[in-house]
Amino acid sequence: MEALVTSFVLIFTSEMGDKSQLMSMAFATLFKVRTVLISIFIAALINNGIAVIFGSYITEYIPIFYIKFLAALLFLFFGISTLIEKETKQEKIKNSKYGPVATIISTYVLSEFGDKTQLAAIALTASYNSPLYILIGTTLGIFLADILGIIVGIYFNKKFPSQYLKYLSSFIFIAFGLSTLYKLFF
Repeated sequence: MEALVTSFVLIFTSEMGDKSQLMSMAFATLFKVRTVLISIFIAALINNGIAVIFGSYITEYIPIFYIKFLAALLFLFFGISTLIEKETKQEKIKNSKYGPVATIISTYVLSEFGDKTQLAAIALTASYNSPLYILIGTTLGIFLADILGIIVGIYFNKKFPSQYLKYLSSFIFIAFGLSTLYKLFF
């Protein structure tokens, strides 16, 4: 039980203001809240599952550089495509049965791969040797922190015109893309 509480507290506090929380906020301005919640939960479960089960071995086969580079390109793609999308195309994406879920999950999983929270989950698993408790604690920590981001996103969505939110979410994605590229090359 100590592993569960420790992993939850550590991950929840480290996610405050992190890119996944800001991504959740941005996604909440673009898609239905239920879709964002389900997608974020699945993505957090996938990421933490990878960390707990395979995390220590994956980077032996796929260098983390390439994974982070792909995540940066996805951030830039989503940011730029959000800027140039017409409202009707954005509505189609919002109402698509698979589009938002696949978009959210893939962006989230790739952007968080090799992140401090995933590395922390690997270290916690090694320290406590309680993979199930670590999986539950880390997933709940990320998910609850991201729920706060979604609540903030919903608030902004009600208070500001959608055009401003479109620019804000584009800026967030582009900033993360450029930041990731900067960290990779400088």
